[in-house]
Formats: sequence, structure tokens, C-alpha cells
Amino acid sequence: MTLSFFLWFLISAILLGFWFWTSYMIFRQKAAWKIYAEKRDLRYYSNGFYKTPSMNGAVDGYNVSFFTSEHSELDARSERHLTAIEINLHTGLSVATAIASGGMSVIVDTLDLHKEYKPSNKDGKRKDWDNSYVIRTQDVSYMHEYLNDDRVDSIIRLMKIDKAWVIILFFEETGLLRLDTPLPLGTPQKVDAIVKQMVEVARSLEMGDGEEKDIQRAMPKADSKKQKILEIDDDLLNDDIGFELED
Repeated sequence: MTLSFFLWFLISAILLGFWFWTSYMIFRQKAAWKIYAEKRDLRYYSNGFYKTPSMNGAVDGYNVSFFTSEHSELDARSERHLTAIEINLHTGLSVATAIASGGMSVIVDTLDLHKEYKPSNKDGKRKDWDNSYVIRTQDVSYMHEYLNDDRVDSIIRLMKIDKAWVIILFFEETGLLRLDTPLPLGTPQKVDAIVKQMVEVARSLEMGDGEEKDIQRAMPKADSKKQKILEIDDDLLNDDIGFELED
């Protein structure tokens, strides 16, 4: 056996093994997602033989979408394909705000949000707030009143999920919670566990009856005026990081 033949055989074996492993993971993901979709009565899309699946529908009263997102690498020469889960929030905030972790932080830098807020750690409860987490807003005083302990803790628990990138966007009448992960979520139990945690966070973020007025009353009068509307380029959200905002 010549050296060149051995190298050819080795490279071929590696490539073939990678192809079999990738195919196995895709088919396993398809099977798991289909089972979950049937259990939750969601719309499931196979998307072709060797393509990753997608699904969407209502889970515990929330509009949830599952799909594959694309993230550019730092060198901009290649892309990473991640599993993305989005939940549309029922309520928004009068102050546009973005909260992000991991690779989602880059999208926050493109938004017209120039004030950064960090939860206080005076009582020692915010020690788990990582410096890589970002909160950008139009009004720091508003965030101080809105982000109570329960909300901050639920956000931290979600962001601490292994290999998860999280972004939360607040608009005037709605909001969006999204998690991206390189994990294929190859069992219905794994899908359900993450969705349940995201729904828990979504519920904690919802504004209660009269809460907006309470926040406005607690804010300094100079900061309680109506904020300008935050505009986000749909092309940026769709092309650069794969956002699919539901109508």
C-alpha cells in the first residue's frame, strides 16, 4: 500500500464518516421535531431530504417558530447554521430595548440604542450577570424600574443554557424572545425543555395591568416623556443573522 493511497483512503473515510454523522443528526432531528410538532399540534415542515426541518404554531398561548439560522463567522468567509427558536411576546415596552448574549450582541450594536444598563449588584444577587451580556435601551431609568429581580433572574437562567445565544427585543406594542444554539435538539424532550423555559421567561417579561403607569410614576419626570420609535432594518435581520419576524 503506497503512502498516497493510504492518505486518499484516510481522507475518504473521514469525509464519508462526516457525511454519515451529519445525515444521522439531521434525520434524528427531523424525527424528534415531528414527534414534538404532533404532540403540540404545530405545523411541521421537512424542508427536503437533507435539509433541517422547521415548525411553527401556538405553544401555551405563544406564537413559536423553529427554524435554521445563519450566522457569519468573524472572518466573514463562512457561516454557522444554528437551531433558532423565536417567541412573540404579547406586550411590548414604551421604551425600545434590546437584551442579548453571545453572538447576538453584535445585532445590538447596529440598533439606535446608545444607553447601556446593567442590573445592580448591591445586594449580591446579580453576581451571575456576565459582563458579556448586553442591555441597550432608550431610557436607563425605565429599565431600572422594569427589570425587577424575578425578570433578571429568569433572563440569566435562559442565558446560562449551554451553547445558547439569546436576544430579547422590545418594541412599543410587541416584543420578541429568541434563542439560537448549535445543538440540533435531537429528542422531543430536549425541544420541550427549552421551549418551556423560554415560555417561562416570556411570561415573566409580560407587562401586568397598570404596570406601565406605575413605572412612569416611579421615573424622574425628565425621563418619563414618550420615546422615539426604534426602527430595525428587516434586511439586516433576515440576511445577517437569519431573523424571521412573524407577522
